[in-house]
Amino acid sequence: MRTHTIPPRLKRTVRPERVPTPCVAEAARDTAGFWESVRRTGTPLVGEADAEGRRTVTFLWRGGDELADVLLVANKIADADSYDHNRMERIPGTDVRHLTYRMRGDWRASYTIAPIPAGAGPGDPADLPEMLRIRRERALAVSDPEDRPAVARWFAALAHAVADPLAREQSEGGHSVVSLPEAPVPPAGDPGAPAGRVEERGFASAVLGDSRPVWVHEPDRRPPGGRPWPVALLLDGRDWHADLPRVLDGLVHTGTLPPMLTVMVDSLDFASRSEQLACSDEFVRALGGELLPRLGERYRITADPRRTLVAGQSLGGLTAMHAALTDPDRFGRVVSQSGSFWWPNVAVAGGESERTTARVAVADRLPDRVHLSAGTHEWSLLDPNRRLRDALAVRAADLGGDPGAVLLEEYHGGHDRACWRAGLPAALAFATGDWER
Repeated sequence: MRTHTIPPRLKRTVRPERVPTPCVAEAARDTAGFWESVRRTGTPLVGEADAEGRRTVTFLWRGGDELADVLLVANKIADADSYDHNRMERIPGTDVRHLTYRMRGDWRASYTIAPIPAGAGPGDPADLPEMLRIRRERALAVSDPEDRPAVARWFAALAHAVADPLAREQSEGGHSVVSLPEAPVPPAGDPGAPAGRVEERGFASAVLGDSRPVWVHEPDRRPPGGRPWPVALLLDGRDWHADLPRVLDGLVHTGTLPPMLTVMVDSLDFASRSEQLACSDEFVRALGGELLPRLGERYRITADPRRTLVAGQSLGGLTAMHAALTDPDRFGRVVSQSGSFWWPNVAVAGGESERTTARVAVADRLPDRVHLSAGTHEWSLLDPNRRLRDALAVRAADLGGDPGAVLLEEYHGGHDRACWRAGLPAALAFATGDWER
């Protein structure tokens, strides 16, 4: 296990405000009518904004004596240290389980609900789904001994987590989404935009000794003046290739984004991702020295680093910045969403952490434009992103560059694909702001 890629085990000190559920009396008075109303409106139930712009957000689950507990598992709101804080209450004599937070009106998050059967034991970790088992092992590896029972209990509960069947918005991977009225909304594809083309190609790398698919999106509109294609490399491409192309078509059609070739690069399996998206020089060489030249045989692409962008999320965001610092002659623009700039884990790296920020402070060249984003609920990486932003601005000024060419956007959410999908278009628009529309 590559423990240096495990986020530091920082305990959250401030939790969302939990408040009494407004609809308890209504649900207790006419439970059947209450559930029928909820079925029509969908969940969660969202209250009006108060004077501070905050709203009550009520999550619901239907279950009686057959359940021992019901937990709300909202991204970066719930964790092993907050089991009781995220336990739903039951209205006596009914099958109504409920939990209400008071949240800012721009909160967006994916969530699941874990109904735990009565009499359920801790279970066998070997029976957990593979990714949940890996997450459990990683969490235990960096936990203090006194915290490990709580971590084990938490992952036993997560084994029961499912999507909210009444949620108004569902996401991939068995998650639901809560999105309050002021939260950013992911753009949908424009049905009136001319459709581009998506081509799946194989990429066998001699440097990495592996092979993977890449998906290349070519919009209907071409760069003006017959110029070569600018290129945006998007890491973790399997997460994006199915629905992002139609969104890109619409954004190019309106001029929000320039005509560009978007190359979505698969990350293979979990072990390969942890190895290659952790500041791997070999991975950067594979992108710049193998993938781009081979794409150049099929498409007329730019060789200008100022018109070549790398984008990624989490470890992918870390790698996007690493690529620009390692090969500035090839990669000059960066989009990093929830970049793991705490890396490496200080507990297993001899006290070292935030290596990328240290590199920026002494770099001879920086990317021309950098868009960073991080959620206000990402307590382990929000401050590292802020420190990286500051280091980029200071070093840009030292080198005679533009400190304003780096932007950090802090959104009200967590380490969450639901947030990344909503924020990616604006991030790409900033990073490509001087590319020809």
